[in-house]
Amino acid sequence: MSNIAITPVTAAIPVVKNDTSAAKSKSSIKLGAKAKIKVAKVVAAKATPVLSPMGRLQSMETATRNWETTELAASNKRKYAILTDAYGYYLTMKTDPIKETRAQYAKDLDQFIESRKYQFSATSHDMTRVVKCVFGMDRRRVSAYSIALREALRQGVAAKDLTAFIEQEGGVEQIRLGGTKPLSASVRADKVKAEVLGAELGMIKFDARFVRADTDWTDQQVVIIATYLPTGEFQANAVIRHDTAVNAALAAVYTQQQAAIRATAKAEREAEAQRVANLKTTAAKVKAAVRKNAPKPSKAQKQAAQQAKVSAAKTQEQKAAANKAHANSLFEEALA
Repeated sequence: MSNIAITPVTAAIPVVKNDTSAAKSKSSIKLGAKAKIKVAKVVAAKATPVLSPMGRLQSMETATRNWETTELAASNKRKYAILTDAYGYYLTMKTDPIKETRAQYAKDLDQFIESRKYQFSATSHDMTRVVKCVFGMDRRRVSAYSIALREALRQGVAAKDLTAFIEQEGGVEQIRLGGTKPLSASVRADKVKAEVLGAELGMIKFDARFVRADTDWTDQQVVIIATYLPTGEFQANAVIRHDTAVNAALAAVYTQQQAAIRATAKAEREAEAQRVANLKTTAAKVKAAVRKNAPKPSKAQKQAAQQAKVSAAKTQEQKAAANKAHANSLFEEALA
C-alpha cells in the first residue's frame, strides 16, 4: 500500500490592523464569561368566562333593563320635547291672538315645504304638514306622530301637557293603534269600572210597564238616558241594557276624568305663574317707590362725594407709583 502524504491546508485569515472597536465595545463578550440572558415574562391573557345559556339570557335581560331606564328613557324624553315644539308651532299658527303672527307662521311653513320639495294631498291636515317638516320623509313615523298630535288637539291638550298626555295614553304607538281614540272604549271602561260601580247615587225604580226588566237583568249594568229638569230632577227617557253602550258610557267617564285632571293641572300652573308675576310686579313697584321717595343728596353732599372720589383716585395713583418705584429699585439692586 502506497503512502500518501497529506498536506494540512490553512485558511488565510485577514488581519485588521489597529482595530480597537472590540476592546471599546461595551457589548463585547469575554471568553469564559457567563452570559446573562434576560427572559421576558409572558403574562397569560385571562380567558373570557363562557356563560351558560341561562347566564346569557340573564345578561341580556340586565342589559335591556339598563337600556330601557337610561338610553331609551332619554331618547323618549327628547322625542317628546320635539313633538311639543311641533305641536306648539301648529297651535301658534292657528290660535295666536295676533293675526300677523298666524299669517307669518303659515307663510314660513309653506316656504319651508317648497324648499324641501315635499308633496301633500289637498286633504292633508296642517298638523301632518308640520310634522313632516320636522321629522322628514318617513311616512309611517309622520303618520303616527300626526295622529297623536291631532288626538291631543281634539281633546284640547295644551302644549305644556303634551308629554304627560302621550305617556298617560300609553305612548305614540298606542295612540296610533287606537286611531282617533288613544285607548279603546273597553280599555278606558276597565280603568274606571270599579270606581263607578262602587259609587251610589241613589235608588231608582221604574214602572214595569215602561221598563220590562226580568231576572236576567240582575246585577247587570244598564245605561239610563235622562233629561235634567229645572226642578233639579232627572226625567228618565230610556233604559238600555247593552254591553257596548255600558262600555261607551264608562269610557266617557274616563275621558272626562282625564280632561278634568289636565284642566286642574293647567289651572294650578297658571295660578303659580300669575303669583310669580304678581310678586315681580309688587317688587318692581316697591323698588320704584323707594327710589322715588329716597331723599335727594344736597349740593354739599354731592361735593363731598366728588371730593372723596377724587381723593380715592389720587390715593390709588400714589400707591401705584410707590409700587412701581419699589419694583424699579429691586431691579436696580439685582443688576448691581
